[in-house]
Amino acid sequence: MKLIAGEAPTRTEEIYRTAAELMVEKGYGGTSISDIAQAVGMTKAGLYHHFSGKQELLFQILNSAIDEGDRVVSKPARSIEDPEQRLRQLIRLQIQGQISLGLAFIVLFSERNHLEPAQQKKISGRMRKFHALIKQALRELAEQDRLRNLDVDIATMHIMNAMTGVARWKHQNFASDPEHLIQETIAYTMAALLKPAS
Repeated sequence: MKLIAGEAPTRTEEIYRTAAELMVEKGYGGTSISDIAQAVGMTKAGLYHHFSGKQELLFQILNSAIDEGDRVVSKPARSIEDPEQRLRQLIRLQIQGQISLGLAFIVLFSERNHLEPAQQKKISGRMRKFHALIKQALRELAEQDRLRNLDVDIATMHIMNAMTGVARWKHQNFASDPEHLIQETIAYTMAALLKPAS
C-alpha cells in the first residue's frame, strides 16, 4: 500500500482504509463483511472474491500497514548514522506516516489477537524488527554515554507508545497542526532518554 499525498487510492487501498475505520469504530467483532462491502459499494460476494473472510482482510491490512512503515519510516531512518538523529527521524516519520496513511491503521493493531496464531506470529515478528531498530539506536546512545540509565526494552515500548498513542487521541485536534505535534513528541521523548548536556 503506497498512499502518496494527492494520489488517488487504489481500490484495494480504499477497501483497507474503509475496513480499518469501521473495525476501529465498531470493533472487529462488531464489523461484518456486509458492513465493509456496503461501505465500499461492493457486494458481499465481490468482497469475498478479494479476501477469504474478515480475518484474512485484517491480516492483509496489518501487513500492508507494516509494508508502508518499512517504506516511509524504517528504510529512510536506517541511513542516518547518528543514533539520536535516527531516533528523532523515526519519531517524525512514524507520526507523519500515521497521519498520512490514516490513524485507524495504528489503532487496528490492537485487534491482531483475532488472527490465527500463525498470522499473529508473522505480524508480531515484523513488529519486532521495527522495535529492533529503536533498540539499536538506544544501545548506541548507551555506548556513547548519552543515554540515561534505562532498561532498553522498556524504553523501546515507551517510545512506541509515544509515537502510536497519538492515534487514540481522536477527540483532540492535534492532527490539525502535525508539525507541532511531532516537535513536542520528539522533545518529550528525547528529554526522557538523553542525559542532560553537561
